[in-house]
Amino acid sequence: MKLALLDIGSTAARLEVVDLDRSRMPRADWSVKARTRLAEHTGADGLVTESGVELAVRAVQHCVRAAADQCPDALVAYGTSAVRDAANGAELRQRLSDAAGERIGVLSPRDEAAVTYHAARRWHGRSGPTLTTVDIGGGTIDVATGIGGEPSDVVSLPFGAARLTRQYLPDDPPRSKQVDKLVAAVRGTIPSSLRTFADRDLGHPVALSKVLRQLAVLTESSPGKVARHPDRLSRAKLRPWIPKLAELDQKQRAALPGVSRSRARRILAGAIVAELILRTIGVDELEICPWGLREGLVFRFAEAHDDTDGDALQLMATLFS
Repeated sequence: MKLALLDIGSTAARLEVVDLDRSRMPRADWSVKARTRLAEHTGADGLVTESGVELAVRAVQHCVRAAADQCPDALVAYGTSAVRDAANGAELRQRLSDAAGERIGVLSPRDEAAVTYHAARRWHGRSGPTLTTVDIGGGTIDVATGIGGEPSDVVSLPFGAARLTRQYLPDDPPRSKQVDKLVAAVRGTIPSSLRTFADRDLGHPVALSKVLRQLAVLTESSPGKVARHPDRLSRAKLRPWIPKLAELDQKQRAALPGVSRSRARRILAGAIVAELILRTIGVDELEICPWGLREGLVFRFAEAHDDTDGDALQLMATLFS
C-alpha cells in the first residue's frame, strides 16, 4: 500500500510517498518539495498576506501534480502550526484544500506533540525507560515524557521560533532591546510551565525539530570542519552562541555551519528557547532524533490500517480538526 503525506509547513510543502508493503520503516520512496515561505509572509498580527497564501497554494499544486504518476492509495494532508495558528487560518486551509483536492487537517498542539513523541519512541524502541522529547517548532514548543507509546505528560506553549521572531525580533539584525524583551517574555512563562519536568527522572532526553538539529550542527562544528550529522545538542556549547547570533543578520547567520536560509531569522529565538528549556528541566544535552511528525503519522497510519482492516483513513481523520 502506498501512503502519500502532504506536509504544509512554514517554509515548504513536502509530499512524500511511503510504500508500507516494502518496509515497516517510515522511509519515503519518493518525495517532492516546494517553498511556501509562510513564515516570511505572516505578519505580527498572525495574518498571512495574500501573496503568501498564493505562494503556498502554488506550492501545494506543484507537489500534487508532481505526485500524480505515483498513484498513491491514500493521501493524508495536513498543515503545521503555520497553517493552524494563522489569523486567517480558515480561509488559508480552504484554499489549500482546494489546491490539494483533499481536506487539509491540522493537529492540536498536544496531539502533534504526542505524535512526534510516538515517532521518537519507535526510533528508540517501542518500550523501555522514560523518554522525554523536546520539540521547538515554528508556532509552539512541546515537551513530552512517558514510558510507553504515548506520553504521560505534555506541555505545549506558544513560543515557537517563528512566532517569537515575528512578535519580538522584527529588525534584522534585532536591536538589543528587542532581544531583551523576548528573553523576558519566555523567562516569565517557560520555567513555571515546565516545573512538572524539573527534579524528576526524564530518562532519555531527545531533540526532534529542525531548529534543534541545525543548532547541533552549529555548536558541534569547528573552524574548517562542519559536523554534518551530530548526535547531541549541548547546552554548554549552545549558551555562548546566543550573543553571537544576536549580533548577526539573516544573511550572516545563513552562512554559518548548519543554518539554512529559511531558518536563519528564527535560529536566534530557537537558541534562546532551547537553552532556557534545558536549564529549566535540568538537562545538559539532548540526543538528536531524526524522526518527527511525518514519521509519527506514518506509524499511526500503519497501525490504524492493521487495527481497522483497511479503514485507516477514517480513523486517521479523527486525529485532525
